[in-house]
Amino acid sequence: MFKVLWLAIKDLFDELFVLMGVNIVWILINLPLFGLTFIFANPDTLFLASITLLLSILTLGPTNAGLYIVAERVTEGRKIGVGTFFEGLRSHVRLSWQVYGTWMFGLLLILVNLQFYAGMGNVLGAFLLVLFLYILLIWFGILIYIGPLMIIQVDKRLRMIARNALLMTLGRPLFTIGTLIVMGLISVVSFIVGILVLLVTFSFFALWGFHATNKLIKDAEDRRAKMEEKTQQKATAAGNPYSTEKGRGGQIRPRD
Repeated sequence: MFKVLWLAIKDLFDELFVLMGVNIVWILINLPLFGLTFIFANPDTLFLASITLLLSILTLGPTNAGLYIVAERVTEGRKIGVGTFFEGLRSHVRLSWQVYGTWMFGLLLILVNLQFYAGMGNVLGAFLLVLFLYILLIWFGILIYIGPLMIIQVDKRLRMIARNALLMTLGRPLFTIGTLIVMGLISVVSFIVGILVLLVTFSFFALWGFHATNKLIKDAEDRRAKMEEKTQQKATAAGNPYSTEKGRGGQIRPRD
């Protein structure tokens, strides 16, 4: 996890000024709807807060796509500019609405259930409250991977992106939870300092999420290669050569 964090920090400083510009543009585009959500975030206007939070996907989805296109090119060592952000924003509008709209709707459902079961005041309510807290943790873990997968995957179907993000979250729980905890701590520090949120926080998290996703993909490919090698060796020893040419469904674009 910390190796991935270090790679993200290194990339951040390598392209600091461009990433600062991208971060500022991301905030300026998303601030109006998020600002309304914050204003309505009180017990009397929770319904309005929910509506504005869902509407925020109109800007959040495409701008996140722009962030992750920038992050992809940075991790690959390719040239970027603020224009790269707008290129990614325009090219993934519909898909980003589907991906982040689904995630945000799921988040609202989880929060509604948490509020309901917190008020039950019995053993069943306590059990279901803990259950939905675990689901909330998994849901935020999925958030780390859906953006990068939206860019990396050849198969752009929503269910494939969601499936792979869930498999990454549940398949590497300690890595995901550790990443979430450190991201949470950095978020708290960033909002306390203030200037960090304006200049680098969201660009940095996009880089971090992309490196984390790439690592889990590489780890999965390495495990698959080792298993196929062992299977081939066993088959060869038994006098039945085994072909390792197996289709992967075209889900993840192989790295150059």
